Amino acid sequence: MAVKKNRVYILLCLSSVWLPSKSYGEEITAIKADRIDTVTSGLIENGVIVIRGGKISAIGADVKIPSTANIIDARDKTVFPGLVNPCSVVGLSGSPGGEPASHPHYRVADELYPFQDAYRRILQAGFTTLGLTPGGNGIAGQGAIVRPVGSTPEAMVITEAGFLMIRFEANDKAKKVITDAFESAKPALSAAEGKQTDSADPKVKPLVRALQGEIPTLVRCGGPGATMHLLPLLKPYEKMKWVLVAGPENYRIAEKLAKAKIPVVLPAQIDFEEFTRNRINVPKILAEAGVKIACVPIMDNAEGHEDFLRQMAELTKGGLDKETAKKSMTIYPAQMLALDYRLGSLEVGKDANLLILSADPLEVGAKIHQVMLEGKIVYRAP
Repeated sequence: MAVKKNRVYILLCLSSVWLPSKSYGEEITAIKADRIDTVTSGLIENGVIVIRGGKISAIGADVKIPSTANIIDARDKTVFPGLVNPCSVVGLSGSPGGEPASHPHYRVADELYPFQDAYRRILQAGFTTLGLTPGGNGIAGQGAIVRPVGSTPEAMVITEAGFLMIRFEANDKAKKVITDAFESAKPALSAAEGKQTDSADPKVKPLVRALQGEIPTLVRCGGPGATMHLLPLLKPYEKMKWVLVAGPENYRIAEKLAKAKIPVVLPAQIDFEEFTRNRINVPKILAEAGVKIACVPIMDNAEGHEDFLRQMAELTKGGLDKETAKKSMTIYPAQMLALDYRLGSLEVGKDANLLILSADPLEVGAKIHQVMLEGKIVYRAP
C-alpha cells in the first residue's frame, strides 16, 4: 500500500512541472497593462494582450477581452518581451580548449540536463530563450536553442540543432580545419541544392545546412586582429548566415564589421580603452557604425544573467540608444538565431514569452514581477 501511495505522489509531482503550452489547449488569457513595450511596433499605453494556446492572438489599446479569458491585472506595470541570450554555455559540461578540430556532428541537445538551479535563476532574471553552444576549438558542433525550464531535455528544446558553432583562432591550422570541412561538404551541397539536405552522413549534414543558410553559423572570435583574419575566410560562403561572437576590442574595426554586414554578439559592458582609464561604450560604438548587435551578460553564469538589466541600464546611461538596447536583448538575438518569426517581440502570432515589470526594463531598479513562457506563468516574484 505504501509503495502504491508513493507512486501516486510521484505522478502528481510530475504533473505539476512546466510543459509547452500546446498541452493546455486553447486556454485564453488577457493581460491588462499600463505600458506594453512591443519592441518592434512601439509602446502601447493602457493596452491589452490576448493569448490563446500560448500565442499572442491580439494586442492593442482597443482590444476586446473575451468573456472566458483569465485576466492578469498589470495596470501599474510594464509588459516586455522575454530576453534572448543567443550564445551561452550555462549548464553544459564542455569547455573550450584543445587543438582545432571538426566535429559538426556533435550536438549540445544530447547533453542537456534540466535539473540545474542556474536555469531556474536565469528564467527568473527574465531570459526565456537560450542558445547553448558546444565547447571545443574549430568547428565545435551544433548548438541547441532552449527554454531554461522543463523536466526533460525534450521539454526544454525549441530547436535541437539550431545553429553551427565555430571557435576561430588566427592561425593556419584553425583556418585549414574550417575551410577543409566546408570544402569537403560542397559535393553534398551540390546534390542537395534547392532542397533540404537529407544526407545520411552526420558529419556532412550540418555543414550542408549551414552552407545553404538553413541554420545560422556563430563564430566566436577574439580581438580585432583575429577578426581581420576571419573576414576574408567567410567571403566565399555568401549564402551562410554568419554571426560574430566578439570581444570588446572589436570596436576598433566597427566600420569594417558594418561593411561586412555581419551581426555581432558582445558583452553588455562599459570597457576601458587600451592603456588608458578612458571609458568606452563598445555596444554604442558598434551600433552607431551600423552594426546589428546582441548584448549578453558580462559573466556567462546565473549571477551574470541576474545582473543583466542593470548592465543594460548602465549602457544606456553611457549613451547607447534605448530602442537599440531593447532590440539588442530581444528581437536582434532572435533574428540571429533565425527565430524572430516566433520570438523577440510582442506581435500577433508570436509565442507569449513576456515579462511583467515594475517599470521600463532599462530603468534602474526595475523589478521583474512575473515571467510568462508560451502563455503560462512560470515565475512570480515573492
